[in-house]
Amino acid sequence: MTTADELLGRLTGLGRDELAKVLANRPDVLQEPWPRRLDVVAARLAAPESVDEALLGLPLPQAQVLRALQLCYATGPRPAPVAGIARLLGAEPGAIESFVDALADRALVWREGDGVVLLELLRRSSFQAEGLGPPIADLLEEIGGTRHKQLSRALGLPLGRPEIVRFFRDGDRVRELFSTAPEPTRKLLQDMADGVPEVNGMAPFDTTGSWAFEHGFLFGTFYGSTAMPLEVALALRGPDHRLPFTPDEPECPVTHIGVETAEATSSAAALRLLDRVSAILELAAAEPLPLLKDGTIGARLIKKIAKETKGTPAEIEVAIDLAAQAGLLLADEPPAPRRGQKAPPPTLAPNPDLARPAPALLYRLLLTTWWDPAPPEFETDVAALVRRLVVRLLARLEPGTAIADVAALTPLAGWHAPMLPAEDFAGHVEDALAEGELLGLIAHGAVTFAGRALLEPDGLVDVTDELISRARTTALFGTDLTAIVPGSPDAGLAALLDRVADREAQGTATSWRFTPGTVRRAFDQGATAAELLDELASIAAGELPQPLVYLVNDVARRHGEAQVIDVASVVVGEPAVLAELAAHRKLAKLGLRAVAPTVLTSTVDASGTLDALREAGYAPTRHAADGSIVLPARETAEPKATVRDAGPGELPPDPLDHADRLLAAPATGPSLLRGQLARAMSDRYAGRLTPKQQQLCWQLEAGIPADVVYQADSGPTRLVIAYPELDGDVLDVWSLGDRAYRRLELARIDLTQASTAVSRA
Repeated sequence: MTTADELLGRLTGLGRDELAKVLANRPDVLQEPWPRRLDVVAARLAAPESVDEALLGLPLPQAQVLRALQLCYATGPRPAPVAGIARLLGAEPGAIESFVDALADRALVWREGDGVVLLELLRRSSFQAEGLGPPIADLLEEIGGTRHKQLSRALGLPLGRPEIVRFFRDGDRVRELFSTAPEPTRKLLQDMADGVPEVNGMAPFDTTGSWAFEHGFLFGTFYGSTAMPLEVALALRGPDHRLPFTPDEPECPVTHIGVETAEATSSAAALRLLDRVSAILELAAAEPLPLLKDGTIGARLIKKIAKETKGTPAEIEVAIDLAAQAGLLLADEPPAPRRGQKAPPPTLAPNPDLARPAPALLYRLLLTTWWDPAPPEFETDVAALVRRLVVRLLARLEPGTAIADVAALTPLAGWHAPMLPAEDFAGHVEDALAEGELLGLIAHGAVTFAGRALLEPDGLVDVTDELISRARTTALFGTDLTAIVPGSPDAGLAALLDRVADREAQGTATSWRFTPGTVRRAFDQGATAAELLDELASIAAGELPQPLVYLVNDVARRHGEAQVIDVASVVVGEPAVLAELAAHRKLAKLGLRAVAPTVLTSTVDASGTLDALREAGYAPTRHAADGSIVLPARETAEPKATVRDAGPGELPPDPLDHADRLLAAPATGPSLLRGQLARAMSDRYAGRLTPKQQQLCWQLEAGIPADVVYQADSGPTRLVIAYPELDGDVLDVWSLGDRAYRRLELARIDLTQASTAVSRA
């Protein structure tokens, strides 16, 4: 009987609530396509990758009970009695009952009378982590019949392997025999029993270890090492030896910071994150961000962007990483260079096919990307597991309550996830806290409403909408050519002010300063004085101050007083202005020469001439050869895709609903044999399937989706289907569009218009 068969037998005996507990504790079992029946659930539960994922989520006492159960399975009767497990842990049976039940709710063990049955995949024969060697039964399988007889005679036992196993499982008899060994041998054996169960080679044991080999206290293994049986080590450690058992989680002091303080900090962090992401997208649109050769983000790039956006390196690193993971930024791998040429670095640029989401939707996209990133191949995403664990632990506290000592969170998190494969677990916890603060999910060590909403996705939209709505949409303009936003600015407000002014300070309030250079920057991007003043007036808390209006109009009046044309290069302007330019000492390097009263030529290209004129205090504009103005902003194509919130049917599945569905369905069903679907459809088409239609049938049997037309009562419907099962004249399939199973009559499936779907189910 396979593990899946054993699990199926247990699942069929569960009630609705018990089955729902198993499904809730093993959410990977409910991944699409939903399991049709309990036999599919059992097969998924028995998969090694699913078992490994379940083990990573075990808290420390459950992991310790599981280790004790594995040891009992290797040394005693099966099923293992609860009393025997408790004895190994130095606890009363009642003290471990809840932990055994929790393991059963994860389908890792199950009860059978007074004993506990262990999932076959979890049964172990190696206990090196506990400082123990292999079981005596495994070592006996490596020796021949003659050695069996010699060992039985030395122990005074009747012939037979079971008798030898029974002897070594009796600790009192082993200790009694041990007392008759020579003193050097006893010392050697005691040292090995205390934590060195296996050593390489056998030479050191020729003299002191001969008695131990003769009496089965040591064995030579197939690999040439010397091993002490597990049962011998346990006996020599004494009847009082216990495995570690820590049923109580570490204490973690808390403090109250207040809900209003936490939510104000959360709102500021959320808006600051949106501001950083928006600024990065704008910078990448103007010029793609260069990456390192290995495709990662370099520290130099992060520092450069942090300086330009007035952010911190940590904020910029998180913003770029999340924007790339969410698909807002795409990496562009350059083509292979020609021989002798240096390969340009890969770059990050905005996704041209994705429309920029609205602020609240963008924030939700960033949060869900951080919470549930795409899993890496062939390894465990420890960072994602730790960040989810940290948020869940902090969410157990009342709103506005925080961990008083952040350092105390590491042992608490370690108690809840002792089996995570992390070399620097404390570092992962610190990273999770720091990133949670930057995203507004954690504030001063307390989980915010946004963080709690990630645990209950139904309320995520409302919480984030309210959070983003707290952003300031107006600014206070001063006569000293500054603009101040008390609190956190809205993304649109920040973008407008960044376009026409330089950001000076950021904290509880953000300030910008207007200068001729910053205003000219807006004109260089195509703005006019009227448009700019209207935009600034729309975000002003009152009237625009006269100095700012004068500045905008003055820069507008001078903007374009000289024109730089791409003829490598020509300067065009009023005769008086050009005469001044030609005589300017700082512009001598341009080699300006008058060719007409309103035209100067330059020996420097258009870009260099433009920069030199601006450095000298002039405000030229750049024009193309046809006289049209050249704008720095790039034309972007119309996006083809948009981000949207998940619909009701796209939220995580409800285990109770699935338990009802599974219990109402037959526990098992027929398997679709190779070629069975093609034969059934061939009968439907009177034996005349084309090669393409036969291929589609075979692909469906192999799990590759197909696009078919179904003649429903309401008319022809195009469906993308996968995972078929044949039930007489009906094909039970998973419909990718409906995200549900559908039963299709074979006679109504039109394969003449079918095609292979692009993506796999």
